[in-house]
Amino acid sequence: MAVALDISRALRNPGQRFPYQHEEHLAPQDILGEMVAFDSVQMTGHFALEEGQLHLEGRLTTVAHAACAKCLEPADYEVDVPFYEIFIRPQDLLEESGDDTDPLDRLAYDGPQLAVDQLALTLTLLDLPMRFLCKETCQGLDNIVSFQRETHADQEDLPEQHPFSALQQLLNKEQEV
Repeated sequence: MAVALDISRALRNPGQRFPYQHEEHLAPQDILGEMVAFDSVQMTGHFALEEGQLHLEGRLTTVAHAACAKCLEPADYEVDVPFYEIFIRPQDLLEESGDDTDPLDRLAYDGPQLAVDQLALTLTLLDLPMRFLCKETCQGLDNIVSFQRETHADQEDLPEQHPFSALQQLLNKEQEV
């Protein structure tokens, strides 16, 4: 169970900023078929309650671990994300009408405990690279041979035992269809 951020001081003292230091633990995530694991997520910054809205600002840091996209060796990526989010009370979500933002896209708080696990997961995943690399100069696997196809390969050059050799005669230039 995730530990929530205690915001009770801000609820008792609106307008005053309070520092926080929070730790979250993210489960490994399957991202496009790759498993990515994370060190504990550290969130530090300030929060304040202003006009019924909770302003949470800070920095999120962690390290993501996955396999290198080129050589499959372990690869690490340091996540460091500054953020600023505004949370509103659930009853205020229904009352807002002048804003074009979808109520489901809003972050909400209710009570003295603020669950930030989904925020931490979202911020972390959005900062990940498309491909993990063990190092920028990774050459990949040494025993993988790359093949280059000729752009003007003729159908007649195909071997006779090709699985589609019976169709080869249909594509032959000398025969009429």
